[in-house]
Amino acid sequence: MNAETKITAEAQAKEDLYYMVHKGIRFANARMLVAIGQTDPADDAAVDATLARLAEHLEISRSHLEHENSAIHTAIEARCPGGSDHASEDHGEHLNSFEELARLAEDVASATIDRAAKLRRLYQRFALFVADDFAHMHEEETELQPLIEKHFSAEEIAGIHQRIVQNIPPMKMAKFLRFMLGGASPAERIGMLTGMQTGMPADIFNGMMEAVTGAKWRMGDWDALERAVC
Repeated sequence: MNAETKITAEAQAKEDLYYMVHKGIRFANARMLVAIGQTDPADDAAVDATLARLAEHLEISRSHLEHENSAIHTAIEARCPGGSDHASEDHGEHLNSFEELARLAEDVASATIDRAAKLRRLYQRFALFVADDFAHMHEEETELQPLIEKHFSAEEIAGIHQRIVQNIPPMKMAKFLRFMLGGASPAERIGMLTGMQTGMPADIFNGMMEAVTGAKWRMGDWDALERAVC
């Protein structure tokens, strides 16, 4: 083989736009479902904390859909019309689910003697949402990602990812990163953070990591990171 042989962009490995963020969302969905199920309806503070956590979870989930709609689906439709139709329909159903879950959460917050029953309804409805979301993410990973790899170069896919990242405010990025690091394997965590550290100014990287961990961050303290996000 010629040592000078160049590997073309099409032959290079192409970035998976879904896998890591979906691992994080699956992780967060599972933890949220368990948290709702474990909440004591007689404990006002516990109920308030769970509902606040759920509101933040739904906000992040909604943001994720918006990122996919604006960056990924738009790109697919420009190159392959109709390719993202089914995924977009699922997103519409997800938005309806978010609104229903918010209403059920309000019912729990305002409940008195029937709070246990309303909390149970919220738990059951969230479980159905998680089931639908898991199926939806699998479809995106196994149908949309191959479509993207077929119609876009490695550089174009990297550009789509970069546009998504650039449009996420730092504090919201910290929330996404907490999910993703929590759902990642130890090796994946190290790879993600070393790559980010290389590509970001030190003060911004350190500030974001402090927002993720809730404490002063020292690069390489992987045990502390696991304790913070898992």
